[in-house]
Amino acid sequence: MGTLKLDIKSKDMRSDGECLIFIRITQHGQLARMKTDFSVKPELWKDRKVVGGKFGDPNSDSKNLQLAEKLTEYTRILIDNQENIKTLDAIKIKEFLESGTKFFETDFCKFTDERIKELKKNKSKSVRHLENALTMVKNYHGEGSLSFNDINNRFLEGFASYYRNLGHKQNSIATYLRYIRRMYNLSIDEFNTNSRNPVILGYPFRKYKIKTTQTSNRNLSVEVIRSIRAYQFKTKREEISRDIFMLQFYWLGINIVDLFYLTKKNIIADRLQYVRHKTGRFYNIKIEPEAALLIEKYKGVKYLLWFADYCEEERKGFRAKHSRLSHFQYKDNTAFNKMLNNQLYNVQEALKLSLPTDLTGYYVRHSFASLMREVGVSKDTISLALGHKDVEQNLKTSGIYIAEDFGDIDLANRELIDFVNSSCVDGVTWKELKKKKKPPIKKA
Repeated sequence: MGTLKLDIKSKDMRSDGECLIFIRITQHGQLARMKTDFSVKPELWKDRKVVGGKFGDPNSDSKNLQLAEKLTEYTRILIDNQENIKTLDAIKIKEFLESGTKFFETDFCKFTDERIKELKKNKSKSVRHLENALTMVKNYHGEGSLSFNDINNRFLEGFASYYRNLGHKQNSIATYLRYIRRMYNLSIDEFNTNSRNPVILGYPFRKYKIKTTQTSNRNLSVEVIRSIRAYQFKTKREEISRDIFMLQFYWLGINIVDLFYLTKKNIIADRLQYVRHKTGRFYNIKIEPEAALLIEKYKGVKYLLWFADYCEEERKGFRAKHSRLSHFQYKDNTAFNKMLNNQLYNVQEALKLSLPTDLTGYYVRHSFASLMREVGVSKDTISLALGHKDVEQNLKTSGIYIAEDFGDIDLANRELIDFVNSSCVDGVTWKELKKKKKPPIKKA
């Protein structure tokens, strides 16, 4: 445990001839100092006390009493936390005492709770996933504290096995494990300031590998895409789910979180420009007539599409922020996506589509890529369209222009939409159909 003593630095005398009184912290051969609210003349500092009497400091009794109380308070805190702080250096002990907390936390759950609060203040979209991961850890571990040092290979293997037995999918478990790993990495950054005396011992993820399984094939044929586009809806929600599915398709498989929060500022001339929430990639998509019709159909006020105009973020000024102004009002992108997927399942049932998993918006991105290959688009262009290559380097720094790569994507996207719009059936491929189409003869 660190040693605390009162001290002054006689060489650091202020203009009034007094020196600040410090609390001197020593641990593992290192030294740190904490300032107090008191000062004393060097000649009136003896045996780590302020000298009083006729020729001494007139406030010596008050100063000595308050300094002794503060020293006792800090010493008691160190004693109460001696197991957790025994590996800390003097600087880290100083930071702990100055923080005003009574206990030094190396508990995973409390540490994660603090990160969740920070994320909520910053309105981070990942907070919900971290909250779910923390709940999973608490359900598995049970009551009581969970030190980071108790999260070892055995704990991680038990966690994964426990949730597999409860029927959770491997990739879902892998997602929770990644959030546990993220907190572990953050704790090392925060606590292990001294590599010689680390607070967090070991690193279980060096040996423990997070396992995933390959996702199911979610490629839809062009015939299925056409059948969804032509689906005769039975309810307004089915109509919305059909139209948004196709809008995602026309916009290179755009994610719902990005689509939901688009505003009119994302439309520049005849192009959709946005940065993808998940990857930070910049997209610059030409708005084809098919997409333009859907934008007009669902035109919003503040947002590009009206679904987000009354989301929770926009209802803060209302007396009852959860009161619904419409049955088609959605709290956030997650609620909107849940509605879409529920309705797409109804579409799947009505069309009697035989798919490996329930029809959801995830099928759009997968199908978009596979159908582009079917119409003969190069892998490089598909990769650019999906954001797997850095296209930002092709943008001029003086402004946003249609770079050559975006032009290639425009052509590929138009060709894909034409493929869906075409009636090339009965064994006629798209490539054969294109060969039959002859360009018009230009008149002199």
